[in-house]
Amino acid sequence: MPVTSISRRIEKSIEALTTKDYESAFVQLFPAIDKTAKKRRPREGVGARIKGFISDEEAVITAVAVNGVIIGNTFDGVDFPTALYKFGRTSIVHEGELDKKLQINEHGDVIYGKVWNLPSSYIDGLIIAVVLAPENSGEKINDDIDITLFDKQYQVNQLWGRSDLIRAIMFKLFPSYGNRVNRDLVR
Repeated sequence: MPVTSISRRIEKSIEALTTKDYESAFVQLFPAIDKTAKKRRPREGVGARIKGFISDEEAVITAVAVNGVIIGNTFDGVDFPTALYKFGRTSIVHEGELDKKLQINEHGDVIYGKVWNLPSSYIDGLIIAVVLAPENSGEKINDDIDITLFDKQYQVNQLWGRSDLIRAIMFKLFPSYGNRVNRDLVR
């Protein structure tokens, strides 16, 4: 299994996250999201493909982040994929920092609205979404890392491309999620 830019970025994002350097975690993470999104949506522009990927993976991201599925909501006229793209990725690329409208906290607080104040576990969720993406099944990180998802221990290298594994667990843990998704369409 090769170590590519996606793997390297994920590994560096995890390292930054463990030191609570959330901005650096995002700086490393957004290129991995974009490259993964480009594999999934090769004909779409950068904004559409990144927001599309985040939208596709919103259930996984929120399940990892808050142990519940929160999908398809709009707060103060902005949905989750747009908030991350506009206040996170675009701001980092063009301004060199996160927009003040996207804040990360260590307390587990979730506030959506004019300011998106999210727990750092949302970064975990985004990292996991990239790792689980079927498009990344051939990826690997050098220093395999143990993580816990839904009370079960995994090594990151066991999870590359295994969206099916985690979504199956989500169907059991979050029945309303299972009822909202056509199981035949799950990646």
